[in-house]
Parts: sequence; structure tokens; C-alpha cells
Amino acid sequence: MRKGKKAVRLVDVISTNKSNLNKNYKFEKILYVDISSVGSGDISFNDEILLNEAPSRAKRLVKNGDTIISSVRPANRNFAYFKEVPHNLVVSTGFTTLHPNVSEINSRYLYYLISKEIFTGYLVSVEKGANYPAVTAKDIEDYVFNLPPLETQKKIASILSGYDDLIENNLKRIKILEEMAQQTYEEWFVRMRFPGHQSATINSETGLPEGWGKVKIEDLCTVTGGGTPSKSNEEYWIDGDINWFTPTDLTKNKSLVISDSELKTNSLGISKSSAKILQSNSFIMTSRATIGIFALLDKPFSTNQGFINVTPNNENLKGYLLYNFMFRMDQLKGLATGATFPELSKSKFKVLDIISPPNEVLTQFSEYFDVITKQLFNLTNQNQRLREARDILLPRLMMGMIEV
Repeated sequence: MRKGKKAVRLVDVISTNKSNLNKNYKFEKILYVDISSVGSGDISFNDEILLNEAPSRAKRLVKNGDTIISSVRPANRNFAYFKEVPHNLVVSTGFTTLHPNVSEINSRYLYYLISKEIFTGYLVSVEKGANYPAVTAKDIEDYVFNLPPLETQKKIASILSGYDDLIENNLKRIKILEEMAQQTYEEWFVRMRFPGHQSATINSETGLPEGWGKVKIEDLCTVTGGGTPSKSNEEYWIDGDINWFTPTDLTKNKSLVISDSELKTNSLGISKSSAKILQSNSFIMTSRATIGIFALLDKPFSTNQGFINVTPNNENLKGYLLYNFMFRMDQLKGLATGATFPELSKSKFKVLDIISPPNEVLTQFSEYFDVITKQLFNLTNQNQRLREARDILLPRLMMGMIEV
């Protein structure tokens, strides 16, 4: 044991679920965070919603320095740290909020403590419920661990947070790049201020510039679905080297680009299912339950049935199609049907009308899109390496194997 450490229970140094909504809450609109919005240290903020239309689970309040962790299915490792809390943030009661006693435990050290695999293992060992495994706030409070002196905690947190701060900065840069590309698409193809628009002649019949036309989506790309190799046959998953994406992979991802899936199948699994191997010239869109999460990929891949997979007829169509579909997402969601969960069918999707710009305009947009995409993949790969380095350091620092 590192010198100066003492064995404590979490309840000795934190309080849980300290603040909740009450009748004096002053905001009519809230930024709501549910479990699906939180990964292992990452948060996706959705649009604001009216408080009176929020789910009944929207009740927990958090403060700067708090950590939240999902009480449901702890093996999924949904947790996050709040350095700066948005003023109207509300989180689901599916989370337990951890508020540190800062005279005893550093707030970021607390976050790194609960992010360790050993803590996840403890929660899994005490969870209850077969179909809906969960832990209570008391289960979390009862966790026993060795706590180093506060000054040592701060040093450890400072080292690890350096990695997380770089990751956060890269995520901000990724968001800016994605917004730039979306805005450029809208400038060129919605407001029709494309290069050379000043001299363009408008066709009186179509209302479009000369050389532009209107076609069906299926005229510009191939639309396919996915499949699932049998999970009961281990042969389909042994030594899997083919990325096999599910919508969950995309909801956990914080970028438009993604490199790896949680599960990987093999060529036998592909051959024995309706799944297909697609190349990096294709992109994917979730089409079931949560509709309209997109991803670009940089290596061969496959998907399950929860996707519409798009393979453009020409490489210079890729960026145009992607941002066209993103821009018209309200329309696509409106076409979804299904009693249990909404689903956008491929048959409806591929016969929708779409404007077909001339090749020279598509080529110019494609060149711009390729530059943005390359930067997105570079930043995403940097973040992956930063996470790997941090995750190697984390247990060694926390256990005292490396001196600070």
C-alpha cells in the first residue's frame, strides 16, 4: 500500500443524490441527460426540452465537480465527470450522482476511482435483477478502497486529467469541423450559393440552375441493409476481424467518424447471414428506434439490421449525399413507421426525390469534404491513442505502482 493510504468507504468521503428538482426550480427548458447520452466518460448533449414535457425520470441536479454513474446495468460503464455544468442541466434518476467532500477526496480523483474496471467489477458483483440488473446508491456508498493523502490525489488527477483535457479539446475541434462542413453544404446546396452561382442561368421549368436535375436517391447510390450472424454460434465470432456495427456503437461515439465496433465477426459469420461487407466508400445511418445517427468509416465493415447503408455511385457524391440526408432528417423521421419502435424502411428511403448537382460542383464539394474528413479521422485516432495511454496509466497510478 502506498504510504499514507487509509482504507475508507465511499460514503465517508462523498454524498449521493444530493440535489433534485423541486417546486422552486426556475428554468422552463432543460438540457436533459439520460443513460443513452452517456458513455464511459463521454456525454452527448441533446436539444433543450420543455420541463413539463420531460420524462418523469428527469429529476437529478448536478454541480461542478460531481460525477454521475448509471445505477442500471453497471457493466455498461456509463459514467461522466462534470467540470462545468450547464445552468439548466437535469439528469435521469437512472444515475446516482456523487458529490465529493473536497476536504477528503479530490473531485477528479473520485471520477478516476469509479472509472476503474475494479470498481465496475464490484458493482456487477452486488447488482440485483436478472432482466434489469441495477445497484442502489447504498451499494455504491459501501465500496471500500484505499485513499491516498489529498495532495497525492491531486497529483494523480492532474496527470490523468491532462489526457482528458486533450481529448476534450479534440472533441471540440471535431464538432467545429463537422459544423463547418454542414454549413458549407447548406450554403452551396440549400441557399444555392455554390461556386459560380452568380453566372448560373435558372431553368424556368425546374426552378434549378441549368445542368441541375431532380432524381431519386436510388439513382445516385446503392441502398442496402445489414444482418446478424447467429450469436449462439461461436464460430461466427471467434477471431473476428470484420467490424460489425450496431446502433449502440454510434450512440456511444462522439464523432461523425468511427473506426472500430465493439463486436467483430469473421468471414464465416458474414457468409452465413444477411450481413454484407462494405468498403470505406460507403457510409451508414441508423434507421431503427433512434433514426438518423450517421458514421463515416475508414476500413471494411458490416452492420446489423438497424441501419440503412449507402454506397454512392461515384466517390464525389459521398459528402453531398451524407449532408443532404443529415439536413432533411426531420423528413426522414416523419416517414418512419412501427408500433414498437419507429423504423425507416429502405424502400421508402431510396425513392425519395433528391437534387442532382452537376459533376463540377460535386467534385469541388468532394475535395472540401475529403479535407474535413481526413482531419476528423486524425483527431479521432489521436483521441483513441490518448485514451489508451490514459487507461494504461490509470490503474498503475491509482494502485501506487508508479510514483507521482
